Amino acid sequence: MHMRVKETPSELTFRSHSSFVQDVNAMDGGDSVVSSASKAVSAISTDTCKSHKEAERRRRQRINAHLSTLRSLLPNTTKTDKASLLAEVVQHVKELRKKAADVASPDASLWCDVGTGSEPELWPFPDESDEASLSYCDDGEGKLVKATVCCEDRPGLNRDLARAIRSVWASPVRAEMTTVGGRTKSVVVVQFGGGGGEENVRALKRALRAVVENRASSSGLGYVGHVVSGNKRARVYGSFSEDDYELLLTNI
Repeated sequence: MHMRVKETPSELTFRSHSSFVQDVNAMDGGDSVVSSASKAVSAISTDTCKSHKEAERRRRQRINAHLSTLRSLLPNTTKTDKASLLAEVVQHVKELRKKAADVASPDASLWCDVGTGSEPELWPFPDESDEASLSYCDDGEGKLVKATVCCEDRPGLNRDLARAIRSVWASPVRAEMTTVGGRTKSVVVVQFGGGGGEENVRALKRALRAVVENRASSSGLGYVGHVVSGNKRARVYGSFSEDDYELLLTNI
């Protein structure tokens, strides 16, 4: 009598899985699906590793290129490691800033506050806001005022400024003018020929506002001190004598 042995559930599962693998192997010409999947995963891992290595190599190349640029900018450097090189760069930048601040500080004798113990102003670099202002100088008589004008540079600006000063019977004593990026700032110490009262000061301020707003007349004096609009290079006029400024501002 033939007796059939009953299979357990685990044995049935194993036999079914083995039959499935055999069937798939027969269909694929003997190549295992599991083996193909393993190869695919291995290939992806290899490509990812290569990509990371290439990205890291390019990053190091960029860093080394920047460090080489920094070494070339320093006057005399013997540093080779990154930390020492960066420390030297920071120190060099601080020194350059100090030199720039020293250059930007004009001689106190250029301004009307000389002898008062106050600090001299920096060079009148223009900013983005228009300005037309007046302030009294401590000359003991109230005849000196400092006029500050900041606006877009244009042909005839110095001529209009000279006309505004002469319109109140005043004359320039000292001046500093700077043009950067198409904007001009002028700081002029003005001396009144008469009393220099409040009426003259108010009239001068109105005239300066007209210059800033480009409402000054275009007739009369010729254009002085032409600077090409949009030029990014600063042009500074300084250390002139009183007669030089008269000639600069009035074109006489």
